[in-house]
Amino acid sequence: MDDKELELYRIFQAIDVEHNGCILPEELWDALVKAGIEMDDEEFARFVEHVDKDNNGIITFEEWRDFLLLYPHEATIENIYHHWERVCLVDIGEQAVIPEGISRHVHRSRYFIAGAIAGAASRTATAPLDRLKVLLQVQTVRASVVPAIKKILKEDGILGFFRGNGINVVKVAPESAIKFYTYEMLKKVIGDSMGADSGDIGTSGRLLAGGIAGAVAQTSIYPLDLVKTRLQTCTSEAGKSPQLKTLTKEIWIHEGPRAFYKGLIPSLLGIIPYAGIDLAAYETLKDMSRTYILQDSEPGPLIQLGCGTISGALGATCVYPLQVIRTRLQAQRSNTAAAYKGMSDVFWRTLQNEGYTGFYKGLFPNLLKVVPAASITYMVYEAMKKKLDL
Repeated sequence: MDDKELELYRIFQAIDVEHNGCILPEELWDALVKAGIEMDDEEFARFVEHVDKDNNGIITFEEWRDFLLLYPHEATIENIYHHWERVCLVDIGEQAVIPEGISRHVHRSRYFIAGAIAGAASRTATAPLDRLKVLLQVQTVRASVVPAIKKILKEDGILGFFRGNGINVVKVAPESAIKFYTYEMLKKVIGDSMGADSGDIGTSGRLLAGGIAGAVAQTSIYPLDLVKTRLQTCTSEAGKSPQLKTLTKEIWIHEGPRAFYKGLIPSLLGIIPYAGIDLAAYETLKDMSRTYILQDSEPGPLIQLGCGTISGALGATCVYPLQVIRTRLQAQRSNTAAAYKGMSDVFWRTLQNEGYTGFYKGLFPNLLKVVPAASITYMVYEAMKKKLDL
């Protein structure tokens, strides 16, 4: 702690060019500009307000130290700004979070690579829970976790828990890239229409842009998602797992190209409410922690991770019935007599035969994924940032 305080004091002195024992906003602005960080006046004001606890317009060393004493990385002005901004590309296996503010940085491609690798690691580590969830979702009879696990072990062994994970990992990079690119374009369009010169489009603007970007990305890679579901749900023959190429060819020949987009509508319907519930719950929980636990101080990484975990689980639970409908449409073959006729048919048949609980089959393993997936993503993402000098 003493070493960290000394390190922080050195950088404090470097920014304090007038050597009057405090950092003026103008001095901090100059230091950030020299570090190559681009920002607008409103964003800079939020940064200063965050560090300046007594709101007297200057930053004392005590305020500077308290803000950064537990910061684990090397204390440079660029790292400190990114620490506050918390730019991240986090993917917990269902929805990739839009990296707010990442477009202002020179090494945006490196952030994308770090996020893609973190998402791939997270998906692989939680693949058994994902396979279990999908199997439970498609069961129309009474579904239970233990029999599903025994079935996977009997048919495919331990590797059966990772069936479909390869194509799931392949989805990460293009899905994130399309979502990121579309989000940045929409942010500019919405900003221009609102006359927001600073680029701040507000919470509703970000929600709209993020929702549309998510819809575009999901539509683009949806065939991969459908093939992944088929791989996870089809029965192994003679102890052999189905081949990706063979399965894709069968879908194309027997069901036609439109089959690759089965379940797309319920999938798209869940994007904006998921993001809205997640965002609203996250901000509410963060404010509650600030008021009741931290006595008006800012929450640290662990509390933020906890808030993100709970809000993500809440958002996923609220839109879970749409996910069940989507998975059932994806898993079925069109040329069978019992095939669903569409989204409403899945809804009414599930409600009639299984009741309301039928819409929540597989929810338990799905929620079990949230904490380890988020933790693994954060851990790998931070490690990759160090490797890529970010």
